[in-house]
Parts: sequence; structure tokens; C-alpha cells
Amino acid sequence: MAIINNKIDISDRGVAYGDGLFETIAVIHGVLQHWDLHWPRLIMGAKRLALNLPAEKDLLANIDLNLENTEKQIIKIIITRGSGGRGYLFPEPQCEHIIITSHRWPERKTADYLTGINVIVCRTCLSIQPALVGIKHLNRLEQVLARNEFDDKDYQEGIMLSYNTNSNQLDSIVVEGTSSNLFFVKDSVLCTPKIDTCGVSGTMRQAIISSVQASQLCSIEEGKYSLRQLAQATEVFFSNSIYGIIPVASIRVNESQQWFYNERSISSQLAEEFNSPLMHPTF
Repeated sequence: MAIINNKIDISDRGVAYGDGLFETIAVIHGVLQHWDLHWPRLIMGAKRLALNLPAEKDLLANIDLNLENTEKQIIKIIITRGSGGRGYLFPEPQCEHIIITSHRWPERKTADYLTGINVIVCRTCLSIQPALVGIKHLNRLEQVLARNEFDDKDYQEGIMLSYNTNSNQLDSIVVEGTSSNLFFVKDSVLCTPKIDTCGVSGTMRQAIISSVQASQLCSIEEGKYSLRQLAQATEVFFSNSIYGIIPVASIRVNESQQWFYNERSISSQLAEEFNSPLMHPTF
């Protein structure tokens, strides 16, 4: 049984253990963007964590109650295992708690889209945990630590690597941004890190992969890519369900290495398809 209520108890397991899931959804003129991808990911996450979901129609009805009469907004859904006292064992009976909130649309600088953003490689790495891979679980401390390694003035996103015992940083495996997925073009192939041991399978990432495969815009592949391979890319961009597609102008690897990217041939074509519905600039 699940209860939809925006008031949370201090004994809620989402607070105590990060025991739950969330989805962040762009809403344009009252329409949930990519709901057909958000809902399946919620189902996948719920199965993985043994959480019970309400019926889709009931969840959508409660989302409608939280929609405001604005051009653009964000809806956030949080699902926790509910209250259960101390201890890690699942409570019996289990009563999930669902929180639905509406948020103002976060505007970005137009320059981020037109000239690209500056990116830094974060020191904080992602732990390898296949049981949690792909889903948007509530344990986000790695992203919190990584995001606080840089500010918006100098860098607008950070690249997260999977944990690697290899001492050479350039051999580390690239996974994603702190709040986005990563794509890059190398030898006319659109590449994106495979999400199989850590990272989030973003809805915008899924939409881009499906679109490229259907349109045959270019060859596309998912794989294990090192930071060294990213240095050989001709263009790099991030994807996010709220911000769409954002090109990368430079990547700061360390104090002695910074890479620059000027090409936009593939990312600009994808931006026409995915940024326009979100009312973001194309480039």
C-alpha cells in the first residue's frame, strides 16, 4: 500500500537511510515531458528496491493536483519505503510514502547553449554497485560531494569517473556528469558511457539513443571509455531531462591539462529536436 502525502515523518526511511526513489520531470504547458520514459524507470527502480507503486492513473491524478498554471515548471516525485523504526530490515507491513512537489523552472544562461560550458573532472568518484545502477535512488551523496567541488562561475558541470585503483587518472572510466549524462563524438561515432555498474540511465539519454538509432543520424555506441579517449573527441555534450542538450566548450582535467572543443555538428542537430520542446536555445 502506498500513501501520497507531502508531509514526511521524522522516522521515514527515506530520511534515515535514503531508502527510496525519485524522478524529476519537466512540465511544459501542463504536459509531462518524456513520461513514457520516467514511468518505466520508476517501475524498474521499484522492482529493484522491492517498493510498491500506486497505479499509474492514481499517480498521474495526484501530479495533476500539483501542477501550477505556468508555462514551464518541474514536478518531483519522491517514493520512500515509509516509516519503520530503527534497523535496516524492511518494515512489516510496508507502507510506501509518496511526495509530489512542484518547483520553479531553473533558467540557464543562453551562453551555456550557444558557446558551451566549462567542465571539470571531479575528484569524487562513483562507487561500483550493479544493484543500484540506472535507477534514481535517494542515495546521492557522491553527486553532492562532486557538485561542491566547483562553482557556477568557473565551471558549470563536473565529470564523474567510476572508482579506479589505477594511479593514472587518464585511464579512469568516464561515467556521467554530476546531474547529467555524457555524450561525445569520436571518428564520426556518437559515444555514451555504458550504464552497467554505476550511474543513472537518464530519460533524455534514452530518448537521444532511440532517436539516433531511428533516424540514422550517425553511428552510436555505448561502451567503456577512459578519460584518455575523451581527449580525442571532436565534440562533447551533456544531456538532462530539464536542461536538454548542452555543449561542452572545455574540460579541465587537472592543473596542467585542459581540453577544448569547438565542433557542434551532431549536437546541434540533436538540440533542434530535444531543446526546442523544452523552450531552450538551439545552437
